[in-house]
Amino acid sequence: MKFKKVLTATVATLVVSLIAIPQGVVRSAVLEDEQWPSQFAAVAGLHAFELDEVSGLRDNVSVLIGSDANGQKLCTATTSSGCTSSAGYSFRAVLGPCISSVTIDCIESVTATKTDGTSVTGTFKQFFPARGVNDFTGSPSEGVPGGGPPSLWTMTGLPHAFGSDYEVTVQLVGSKANGDALKPLRSFSANITPVDIYQTQCNPQFQGLCMDTFSEKTDSNGKTTIGFGGVAADVDEGIRCVNWGENAKCAMKHAFPAGVKFTLKVRLTTTPTGWLHGRLKDPTASITRADNVTTMTVSAESTKIPIVSGVGQWTSLPANIQEWFTANCPSNCGTRLGLSTNPLVRNAISGPTAFSEAAFSQLKLWSTYTQDKAVALPSQWSVRTLSYSEMVKAPSCIKDGAGVTGIVATNASAYAEGPPSFDEATKTLNYKVAAPHYEKDGTTEFKGRYDLVLRSDIAKCLYKLDESPVTSDVSVAGEDGTSKAATTSMTNADGWFKFTANGFTHSAPTVKVKLTQATPATVAPGVTTAPVSPVAVVAPFVKPVIGKGKSSSLSSVAKKYGLAIPAGAKVSISQSAASKKKCVVLGNKTVKGVAAGNCTFTVSVTPKATKKMPKPKTVKKSITITVK
Repeated sequence: MKFKKVLTATVATLVVSLIAIPQGVVRSAVLEDEQWPSQFAAVAGLHAFELDEVSGLRDNVSVLIGSDANGQKLCTATTSSGCTSSAGYSFRAVLGPCISSVTIDCIESVTATKTDGTSVTGTFKQFFPARGVNDFTGSPSEGVPGGGPPSLWTMTGLPHAFGSDYEVTVQLVGSKANGDALKPLRSFSANITPVDIYQTQCNPQFQGLCMDTFSEKTDSNGKTTIGFGGVAADVDEGIRCVNWGENAKCAMKHAFPAGVKFTLKVRLTTTPTGWLHGRLKDPTASITRADNVTTMTVSAESTKIPIVSGVGQWTSLPANIQEWFTANCPSNCGTRLGLSTNPLVRNAISGPTAFSEAAFSQLKLWSTYTQDKAVALPSQWSVRTLSYSEMVKAPSCIKDGAGVTGIVATNASAYAEGPPSFDEATKTLNYKVAAPHYEKDGTTEFKGRYDLVLRSDIAKCLYKLDESPVTSDVSVAGEDGTSKAATTSMTNADGWFKFTANGFTHSAPTVKVKLTQATPATVAPGVTTAPVSPVAVVAPFVKPVIGKGKSSSLSSVAKKYGLAIPAGAKVSISQSAASKKKCVVLGNKTVKGVAAGNCTFTVSVTPKATKKMPKPKTVKKSITITVK
């Protein structure tokens, strides 16, 4: 759990126990890095830094929030009084499995592929908890899913160290505005976590809460606001729970089996848009839409993320760290006891967001104190759409693209906000990451991995490419600009470029990706040149072929030319009379072969306007088909 996020008064009020927990309560020993206990405690004078995005991640509680004349209101259904006003509502819905009564906005399947190639299919076991405190009933007519608790899936034949159960949390966050719940952009996130159900010693008399809960708070003016209370009893017991159930039980997080690729398939009412960020290794994704249902599939291995932590009494901290706390508390500090102005009494922690500039600067500030090493490397499988604020500085080709335009995945402790930035001078997509130089033994170098999956049409927009073969250059540069050793690769298939850099060292390198097309050289008569092999070349482009009297969908043909036709887009066709003798485009959806020869036409695609992209750009592409 990130203390700044959950413990500051503006976000949540947690009541935590100051009573010592008997040693017998704590699970025998920390056997897995997933159970690394935070060293920050409710002790006067204690100051700390913790960069840990994954150990206490618990954004998995459904909630529906409306309003009335007195302020915000919690609703149990979209028809509740607080959610029927013209002001609309906002929701966070955790999705369950697809069943006969729930066929959309649900989890279709969870599967895994083991190292020997065999496949394991997950079976839904139960919801955990059986019912969340703030679960709500949605509205199928408005396209709003019901919000429930996370679900447990049993993967028989794929055990982890504590059983074969995996918690799956798929979450949609959206709103209803101006009478419409489908227009506002929705965010998507998904997590798979090996767990077992553990009986904790949480006691509401001392801990205050034993289930994560949203509740209404009334201020001095009689206005109500919604606050979140997260359980901290796992921290007190020296364990890590991903969520809490009834009777003080929790889903305890465990390590993934090595080398296993997990595949999550979900059905959604709306199509995710923008950019995906993953804590994944070797990710692939597909998104299709048919019959008003979007099917999204994400496959990847889990990855290990270094946790960095430094804890000490005020008097033991070096001057530069003391100066930071003096200048930044209380505004940028979390606490478990109180943020006194007296540093000998103050209890403070710096817990920056992993994609903030503060994460990079704090890693550097604390590197000597922490000996530039991780304290643990827990495994994680998670993916999410980037928020609007993270996309503000994105290149226009990425920001204005329809649908999901790319995926970036990293195992770094800190990473750049948003998608990769495009350097116009070097014509490279750059992505900065940071992590400690060493693993927890202080000797083994931590090796970074970076995966970038980029839709072909977006790549062509960024790099100004045509249909000619391309050459890739994937490199890693250190903070001083010098090149770092790394194993790199590029592939291009099914409308996506995929780039990987692996095995590079830290502390804060930048991964750079470049695509180029060679300009044919002028060769004097009688002069021959030796062939030069590029680092990686895409296979030569082959024109689409359809048979005489046969048909093919316009979208599949356009895809071969790197042109995506998203749902709801306006499509127009420009074709000469001569070309129409070879093929015809029916209803702007289907291409039919008429006579043998080459058929050429121009397709113009204008994506559907959205709040995020009110004036979408029209993309034109000349397409040639061979009719046989």
